Order: sequence, then structure tokens, then C-alpha cells
Amino acid sequence: MTSTSELPNTKASVTPTMTESSETVNSTVAEPKEVVSISTESEAPEAIAPAVTAPEISTAERKKAKSRAANRAAVELICETYPQTFSFAKPRPLKIGIQEELIADAKLSQTKIKRGLASYVRAFGYLKSQTDGAPRINLLGEADGAVTADEAAHALTKLPAPRKPRPSVKKRPDQAATRPKQNVKPKAPKPEAKIEKAPSPFDGLNEGQRMASKLELLLKKNSNT
Repeated sequence: MTSTSELPNTKASVTPTMTESSETVNSTVAEPKEVVSISTESEAPEAIAPAVTAPEISTAERKKAKSRAANRAAVELICETYPQTFSFAKPRPLKIGIQEELIADAKLSQTKIKRGLASYVRAFGYLKSQTDGAPRINLLGEADGAVTADEAAHALTKLPAPRKPRPSVKKRPDQAATRPKQNVKPKAPKPEAKIEKAPSPFDGLNEGQRMASKLELLLKKNSNT
């Protein structure tokens, strides 16, 4: 048999373990873990407004726009300088060779004269004024020549073709509107069925006779039972 002194000291071995575990627990409790806060509200991304960019204009379009503006300015300048001859509202046929007269007058530069005159004679109103026999005018606004038939025909070829009218689409009339309303006759009321009452044996009797008859009937029933 083994003596008690030779047995392992279990208490001594267990106690440090328990102490270590308690120290571990204490250290775990004493040192709080770092808490990560999670927001329940979803953070919406900031709305970024799309950048509004102007449509790019090509170089050719810029040149055309610039040229149209220069032509318009040149025509307005000629109309202001020679109102008796040039007019936007009521254009009249110009004298053949009026460009040379404008240059000789030297009130405007040759560039302005050529640009403005070329735009003026291509305008719709001026082409419409080129009718056969219409008088032409000079810088003084006086008649100087006339439009020939060939010139009038040539001006017509320069006019834009008239637009064809769009075919009108006929809308179908509503069937409910066109359908004639039927005359509905009111239903005649049904005659009430008359219920004929069976003749009573007491008809034609006075009150005393009725009572007597009723007593007789009761006595007969009692005697039969």
C-alpha cells in the first residue's frame, strides 16, 4: 500500500489552476473590449448633379453662323444707308448694275456692299418681287428698267418649293354617339289576380240566424265525435 505521504498533492495542483482561471476571468472582465458602433441608418451617398455641358459646335457650323450674322449686318447697313431703294418690308427689283453705283457712291466699303447685296437679292421677298414687267429702281428710288419674262422665270426657280399640305385624317365618329337611341316602351303593369272567396253557408243570414246555425254545426260535430 502506498502511504498518504506518497500520494500527489491534488489540492496544491488544483488551486493554482483555479487561481489562474479566476485571474483570466478577472482580466477579461477588467479589460473591456473595444466596441465598434454600427449605425443602423444607411448612409446615403451624396447626390452628384450631372454636369450640364453645352453641345459642341463644329468649326464649320461656327463659320456658317458667323457668316450669317455678318450678312445680316451688311443688309441692315445698306437698308439704313439707302432706305429709298432697299427695304425689308417691301423689297423692289433693283436696277441692273446697281452694285457699281453703290461702289461709286463710296458710302460703304466694297466688302459690305458685296456681302449685303448678295444676301438681299437671294431673300424670299426680293425673289417674289421679280414679276414680268415689274419696274426696277436705282439708288434714288426712281424707275430704271423693268423685269423681263426670262428674269421672272429665273427668279421662280430660286424660290423654295411650296410645302404640301398634310392630309387631314378623318376621325371616326363614336359609335355610341351615332347609334340611334331605341324607343323603349314602358312595361304595362301586370293585372293582379283576383282571389274569389268560397261562398259561406251563413251568407244572407242575420246575426241571430248565424248564431243559431253555428250552434247547430257545433252540436252535430260533437254528436259525431
